[in-house]
Amino acid sequence: MSADDTTPAAGAGITEADLHAYVDGWLDAEGRAKVAAHLAEHPADRARVDAWRVQADHLRVLLGGTVDEPVPPRLDVRRMAEGRHAARRRFAVMAASAALLVAFGAAGGWYGRELAGPAPADRAMVAEAEVAHALYTPEVMHPVEVSADQGDHLARWLSKRLARPLALPDLSKAGFSLVGGRLLPAGDGPAAQLMYENREGRRITLYVVPGTGGETAMRVSERDGLTAVSWRGEKLGCVLVGDLPRPDLMTLAKESYQSLDGPEA
Repeated sequence: MSADDTTPAAGAGITEADLHAYVDGWLDAEGRAKVAAHLAEHPADRARVDAWRVQADHLRVLLGGTVDEPVPPRLDVRRMAEGRHAARRRFAVMAASAALLVAFGAAGGWYGRELAGPAPADRAMVAEAEVAHALYTPEVMHPVEVSADQGDHLARWLSKRLARPLALPDLSKAGFSLVGGRLLPAGDGPAAQLMYENREGRRITLYVVPGTGGETAMRVSERDGLTAVSWRGEKLGCVLVGDLPRPDLMTLAKESYQSLDGPEA
């Protein structure tokens, strides 16, 4: 079953997620009673539940006790479904904003108010970074193209495509480990996205494009539940995106800057 599969089963009020939760023992007494009553009236769903139980028994035999270990919060089927739906809504809004920004340019007026934080020249870059964040962070199986265990290859590949040396910032001191990265199209060339995750499964992304020379101060913008910190260095333009408090994201942005464009880079 996919993470966001909440299609109603045969009979109103009971979903696929409810049936799986029933099999896995995640429901409270009231929930179990509702599903049990549903199964008594719907033989087809009862057969599916019985089949899932058989599969679960087989997995326990094959995998030993690991099947009974607690499910990590980020893999909970309900939490994943809610996150995917929210991300899709956020992606639709951001994609529309990004398309308008690219089509009409980073002019003032209404668009300036929507993205008041970034410098005018960076509004499209920030919008693209937010869209990419909303699109890829909910992914469970394929959040990145190249995983962190191929870090050297990832750095060489993205450096070559950006035509700039790209280090992979180490954010482990702040509790975030590298998931991996991918190559993306930007408004006028390539972009790279690096994804990081903490122990609670919360993800942030660092969006990177080739720099055009000249540094800018870090600028912060907030919308649709996301915070973005954007800046430009001599070599790269960057946007760090996440649903973290502003001070926490700013700390991570400064650490990223030190790796990418700092004095030791």
